[in-house]
Amino acid sequence: MPTIKCIKSNSFKIFAGGALLGLLFFILIYGIEPVIFTNDYFVINGYIEKDLSQHYSGWMLYRNSPWQFPLGIGQNIAYPYGNAVSFTDSIPLMAIFFKLFSGILPDTFQYFGLWVMLCYILQGGYGALLASKFNKDYVVNMLSAIVFLLTPVMIERAFRHCGLTAHFLILAALYYYFENKGQYSSKAFIPFIIINALSITIHPYMMPFTFAIMFAYCAELFVINKKFKKSIGYLLGSIAITLGIGFAIGAFSVGGGLSSLGYGSFSMNLNAFYNPVSKGFENWSRVLSEKPLFNLQIEGFSYLGLGIILFIPISVATFVITQKKFVFDKAFTFIKNYFGIIFSVTALFVFAIGDVVRFGGLELFRIPFPSSLVNGIFGIYRANGRFGWLLIYMISLFIIYALSLTDKKAFTVFALILLIGVQTFDISDALISKYNYFHYKDGDIQAQQVTNVLQNSFWDELSQEYDYAFMIADCIPGANFEVTSKFAKADKAVNTRFDIKIDEDKFRQVEQETLWMISNNSLPDEYAVMLHFIPDKYKEGISSGDVTVFYVDNVIIVCNNRFTSQQIDNFTAEGNFEILEYPYTVQAELDFKAEYGL
Repeated sequence: MPTIKCIKSNSFKIFAGGALLGLLFFILIYGIEPVIFTNDYFVINGYIEKDLSQHYSGWMLYRNSPWQFPLGIGQNIAYPYGNAVSFTDSIPLMAIFFKLFSGILPDTFQYFGLWVMLCYILQGGYGALLASKFNKDYVVNMLSAIVFLLTPVMIERAFRHCGLTAHFLILAALYYYFENKGQYSSKAFIPFIIINALSITIHPYMMPFTFAIMFAYCAELFVINKKFKKSIGYLLGSIAITLGIGFAIGAFSVGGGLSSLGYGSFSMNLNAFYNPVSKGFENWSRVLSEKPLFNLQIEGFSYLGLGIILFIPISVATFVITQKKFVFDKAFTFIKNYFGIIFSVTALFVFAIGDVVRFGGLELFRIPFPSSLVNGIFGIYRANGRFGWLLIYMISLFIIYALSLTDKKAFTVFALILLIGVQTFDISDALISKYNYFHYKDGDIQAQQVTNVLQNSFWDELSQEYDYAFMIADCIPGANFEVTSKFAKADKAVNTRFDIKIDEDKFRQVEQETLWMISNNSLPDEYAVMLHFIPDKYKEGISSGDVTVFYVDNVIIVCNNRFTSQQIDNFTAEGNFEILEYPYTVQAELDFKAEYGL
């Protein structure tokens, strides 16, 4: 197959049309309320899980921290040493930008609705541009943009993991890959460098996608066009620039390394492309039933949608029919000319499957990756199941390309309309559910029920009375997120292990210093310390000091009492509240010790 001939078109008009469709899709699904900066109801409680609350808390804590270098470090995030806003998934690009204007912004300010709206706009815009590389018809390009906007893996991440909604980075990198194919001027590399740099300021999980596409471009330029120095030089230069920006925003500032345990547990199941199960939503399809998978593999959600699934064989048939007897020669030529992108897509797919290959509930075999890789480099991206996304977009792109090979525009338009119709019908329950949730209507089949584990109004007063919250352990599931959210909302500081990566050595040091202070009667008046239970060796010291020990909503709080008798009476009347006396034995402590044999 000869090198794909890029179709010249009015790029601005195409991008604008696709972007408008993206905006329309966002408004139809979510409305305009999420974009209202002062509306933080839907972010402060989380969406499907508590992660959105984590992102919002990270922004609030960072906003009220003093400026320092690296620019993305917020002292209030992991007081007193601080941590990077990158490790709260708060989209550093937006956090740093809006922190510049913090003084003139309202006290309540969230940018996550704006960000997701921008993702939809850019998804539509770059989706249309990418399609324009294979078809010159404006209507076909707009329909293709809708196909990309109906990609379940992008929609699923919206407001669950806002940074990971930035799938437009993948489409943009693919667009510039095909746009600049075979060109080796310095100008051709600039878009890749910019996109790679942006990826680390949005979410580090987007970097492998954009770099994989640039690598494909450089590899092909290296082998086919013999541009050795430029290919290697610009790729290395882009890596250096991206790492430099990452350093400047604090993306590498966490102590103890960036790698985490869990690679392979959050992998992609081999049935993921037709398995409509995702986090918080049992079935994205009105037609296909859910398929079995290992528990944590739900993070590898990669459902294509019934429209895409049905059109895979149709597009293959169209390709074969239009290419006739030259189909094998053209396929071989395609592989030869586009080996770089084929390699990148395959490599990311293999990485997504992980070292333990699973099909449904079965473990098929293990790939003997060296443990140094699994526990080192691979551990940086332990939620590896996400990396099947590039293959998803390449499948959608192939369908658009194959349907565009025919000379009959009516066939291409009809086929794309049919695909869109089937896709929309298939995932309509999920779309309606999202609509109902964000419009406060009944019928959210995700069963979004905001049930906070901290019920007593004590917590609201605690965040007002005390300036620093220290959580020695995640007392009960969800407590760390809720405590963090309340203190962040009150412009205070925390050390609560709510961020995704922390400096474990510093955190343990703070724990020991804090326990020493409360057991030696030197806890500052502004400190509130939360524990799952009080270690025996500290109980007597605490009892002889001036601190008060509260037990509220199954959490122990140690602090110098700053509450009035009226406040105490109100807390008591609400229930789940008491003031403990030595030896501070509570049922939670007994249960904890029984569970761990202590």
